Formats: sequence, structure tokens, C-alpha cells
Amino acid sequence: MNLVKITSKVVLSYFFIIPFSFYCAVTVPYVGLLTSFLGGIISLLLMFGSQQVFLLLKPMNKPFLWQMVRLLVLAFLIRLVLVWIMVMFDFQNTDNVIGNGYITQLVHADIVTKLILLVLLLIEMTGEELLLASVILPMLSYLKKWNYSWIFSVFIGSLLFSLMHLYAYDFNICFCVIAGLSHIPMIQAWKVTNSLRGGIYIHIFYNMISIFPALLL
Repeated sequence: MNLVKITSKVVLSYFFIIPFSFYCAVTVPYVGLLTSFLGGIISLLLMFGSQQVFLLLKPMNKPFLWQMVRLLVLAFLIRLVLVWIMVMFDFQNTDNVIGNGYITQLVHADIVTKLILLVLLLIEMTGEELLLASVILPMLSYLKKWNYSWIFSVFIGSLLFSLMHLYAYDFNICFCVIAGLSHIPMIQAWKVTNSLRGGIYIHIFYNMISIFPALLL
């Protein structure tokens, strides 16, 4: 990846569009779900241009199915182990496992609301990957000569993903951190498949396993 030059567009993205998108995603219910997508795609276009963004979203390198399955399973394992540890040691005096607030609301919603919220959530899942990419990829372009650049970038992405879920998990830090660490395999999917689609597809499938039962209730 070429070095991202510091221009007014990059400064606008890093110091206004991206922070504003994260802020809305955390503090503005429902409407904030759209800001991650808009902020992510706009920032990527400003920093890389439409041609490069098209390449970032190109079809995944083959063979990708087994790699995707392994990363999806790993995401679930990370979540299960961390939740088990948290419950066993009763971190934050947790009496039960807190679910994603948006998914919980699906259970009590009428069919129209469920469909609207489902569409918003699907847009948000894609947007979260794009927004994280708008932070991580420029960072990688400057750190690519450092041996631990990818590990560092994944850590930053995990931290940001945790922050994005403060509202969804009712500002419970433990569950936000679990969400962030569970997202590491999805960021890794970018590298494994050589496309942002890898992370987007795993992210959607991972969440749909939780969302689908709520739609039927």
C-alpha cells in the first residue's frame, strides 16, 4: 500500500469525519448506525480515491472459504472464553450476560420495526469495517517497515471497535472489550482474503447468528 500523503482531505477525515462518525455511533441511537458507513466510505474516498477504494473492496482471493470459516469460529471462541472468564470471576459484579441492546430490542419490536432495524444493522456492520479501515490502513502505510505494524494496527482497531459499542452494551466496559477482542479475526480477514469484503462478510454472518432468532420471536 502506498504511503498516504498528508493533505487537507486526510486531515479533514482524521480530525473531523472519523471522530464525528465514532461519536454519533456511540451516542446517537439508530441514526448513529448510519454514520459509521457514511463516515467510513467518505474518509476512504478522500484518502485513497475511488480507484483504490474499489481495489480495497475487490473480490476475495481464492481459496477463501476455509480461511473464513476458521476466522469465524475463532471469533466465537474468543467471545465464549472471555464471557466465561468474566462470569466466573464476576467482573463488575455481573449477574448475567448483557446482550447487544439493538438485538435485544428486535425481540419486542413489531415486524416493520424489525425490518427497518435489520437494514440499519446490516449497513452498520459494513460501515464499522469501512470506518476501522479508514483509521487502520493509513496507519499501516506509515508503519509498514515496522515488523509489528500489523499487530499494532489490529490492536488499535480492536480498541476502536470496543468504543463503538458503548451504547449497544449499555456502557458496560467489559462487554465492549469482549466485542473488540472478538473482532480481531474480522480485521485479520482483510489480510487473509486481501479484501475488506472478508471482514465485512464474517462480521455480518457473526452477528446474523444472534439477530436471526430475534427476528423470529
